[in-house]
Amino acid sequence: MGTVPIPAVFVTIDPDRLPRLARFLHSAARVEAGYTNPDPTWAGSPGSMADRDGRWTAPGVAADKTIRAVDTTYAAARLGLIAVTDHAASLGRLITDPDLTGCLAVEAVARSAVETAARSWWLVEPGLTARQRVARFLADQLFSAYRAKDMARRMNWPTGVAGISPEANEIKAKCDELGLDYDANQSAPTVDGQRRPGATPLVAALMHDTIYSASYPLVYALTSATTHGTHFALMRAYVDSGDKHEGEAILDRRLDHRQIEPVCGVVLEAFAATLRGVVQVARWGWTKVDGYQSPIRNFLYTMPY
Repeated sequence: MGTVPIPAVFVTIDPDRLPRLARFLHSAARVEAGYTNPDPTWAGSPGSMADRDGRWTAPGVAADKTIRAVDTTYAAARLGLIAVTDHAASLGRLITDPDLTGCLAVEAVARSAVETAARSWWLVEPGLTARQRVARFLADQLFSAYRAKDMARRMNWPTGVAGISPEANEIKAKCDELGLDYDANQSAPTVDGQRRPGATPLVAALMHDTIYSASYPLVYALTSATTHGTHFALMRAYVDSGDKHEGEAILDRRLDHRQIEPVCGVVLEAFAATLRGVVQVARWGWTKVDGYQSPIRNFLYTMPY
């Protein structure tokens, strides 16, 4: 789906489409579980990239260390994908709430979902070696550890209060154990040549694998503007009523259908693109994800403009 010129006319919510859209959002968890429950560790089919990753060895490194590193990397990717299904279910509730009068909450949740999907998509990108995949995970963990340490310092928390994730020194020790080098950059750590990208380029890269590829630079920019409370983004939830009070325009809250459906569509596409990456790496078979994504795309292509 490319960039579509949007006319100025207001498009009211279609009450018959939102429940169906919500069902797609709620079904994401079922589709993910349909693949994962038979293969909880994402070990993959024999001969798959995941299967190859599980047999990764490194000179001078015990086999149990490399196996655990790969398993943990895949577990982190699944953790993100599960989070996306949680976000999707939340969006399904939001858009069917009869009291919903604006798009702001929908866009805020969608941004988190798309960011999280992009991070998992980056970890499971097909074509990586096991070493590259593990290095990406450890770079991401280093970034998280640095942020947690900074937050704990600023909040004056005691050790361990920031969560159960490992600290930076533990992650560096893991890198040393696996023979992976790392730099001292805390804002964008690099492990063994794998630099942790920021959210903006990562989301843009993910969007290339979706029906929104022609609009890939806009997706994150728009949802970020809402999350950051940018004035123009907040004002999209209002429309000039045509009336005035003491010479000033009276604004009405509005909910334009084009503000809801594409935002949820981006989440559905981000989830499906990430899951398709996992399916390709694990060689699970395309039936479930195709059966899920095909009706969604047919639905999104017929959105009222």
